[in-house]
Amino acid sequence: MCSEQLPKDFVKRKCKIIYLMRNPKDVAVSFFNHHSNILDYDFSGKWDDYVPRYLKGDVDYGSWFDYTVKWETFMADNPEYPIFMTTYEDMKEDSLRGVTQLSKFLEVDCDQSFLQEVTNLCQFDRMKKEKANMEMIGCWKRNVPAIYRKGEVGDWKNWFTVAQSELFDRVYQEQMKDSKVQPRYMI
Repeated sequence: MCSEQLPKDFVKRKCKIIYLMRNPKDVAVSFFNHHSNILDYDFSGKWDDYVPRYLKGDVDYGSWFDYTVKWETFMADNPEYPIFMTTYEDMKEDSLRGVTQLSKFLEVDCDQSFLQEVTNLCQFDRMKKEKANMEMIGCWKRNVPAIYRKGEVGDWKNWFTVAQSELFDRVYQEQMKDSKVQPRYMI
């Protein structure tokens, strides 16, 4: 885990952590679009040039591989630490199940209608619509808010060439050779 990024009391008190992982190919696409659209990044590169940069971890927060391995190691070394780990893909596939599991982890007793209401309010398209007018338009190129883009699982297939996907898979195998993490690239 990146416990070095958390306040010391957070770890010492064993505060509950919700760890949501997303498949690294969709993360690469998301990062590319953020870097391409947020003015402060001043990034105007092409996707073909971005993939090697992402694979090296030369992006915000560093390498997805390193970050994920740190979390996996922390969870294995500290099985008693209260961490709820799920994936974006699982939440997208069955949001109600994910929200129900999360409420149990947080020890919040909720009836089914409340859990369904939370699920409905957290659907991607709904959040995108409701948050759009809260975004600071001036932070985005073309003055179009873009924090919420598509929210789809598997959009990477629209971006990665076959060669890029194969390169990514080779880097994944190398970087994650001792890992048990098996991302879901499609649902």
